[in-house]
Amino acid sequence: MRRIIDSHAHMESYNDPEAIIKEANNVGVDAIICVGGDLNSSLQAIKLATSFPDFLYAAIGVHPSNVLKVDLGAAEQFISKNLKNCVALGEVGLDYAYDFARSKDVRARMRLYLEKLLEIACDFGVPASVHSRSAYRDTLDILAASGVEAAFHWYDGPIHILNRLLDEGFYISATPAIEYSKGVRSVMTNAPLDRILVETDSPVFLRNLGRQSSPADVVRVVDALAELKEVDTDEIARVTTHNTEKLFRI
Repeated sequence: MRRIIDSHAHMESYNDPEAIIKEANNVGVDAIICVGGDLNSSLQAIKLATSFPDFLYAAIGVHPSNVLKVDLGAAEQFISKNLKNCVALGEVGLDYAYDFARSKDVRARMRLYLEKLLEIACDFGVPASVHSRSAYRDTLDILAASGVEAAFHWYDGPIHILNRLLDEGFYISATPAIEYSKGVRSVMTNAPLDRILVETDSPVFLRNLGRQSSPADVVRVVDALAELKEVDTDEIARVTTHNTEKLFRI
């Protein structure tokens, strides 16, 4: 079994992904799920996974911030063609917090994209890596209706939605925000360990450290989760790695 897996990172954002991989591997990271947010980054995720087999694993999708930029038909065609070479659909979801998403039409478009892309994931029998912000109930309703397995990445929503999410059998992921966010810490306190993955969402700005994250920072997530749960660090690594391997079938 692998030691630690970063279950959500944007590896195409790095100029030297090989150096990032070496840095991560040196601190105990054995695998990274590299997610796409549009067709170009999804294609890059596939290429990177091909270049670094058994370490990088591709997930392809359309982030909700890009639903006005990516044609749905083109997205469906691309994902239908390439999902067989990926471990997940992702990143997909709903995000009503954007200024451009105040419109009911835009929100409806986001929901349509999510529904259509989840249909493809269901056809291929692969899970989804899901983004949800200020749209927790709608996201959960659509996921539950789809029949797709999923991880809600960087979940920091309300506890009553968390409880529904867990009842549906979904996973959530602990992130570097566990070190400073009361919301994330509350979610992780309430979630059982056997439903938690760990991730960095790299490269994202870490306000407590004043720098961009990298997959190596997933070790910090494991340590912080161990402290919060009052569980041995090795056990946190073992269980979250097992959860990730089980969900993504790697």
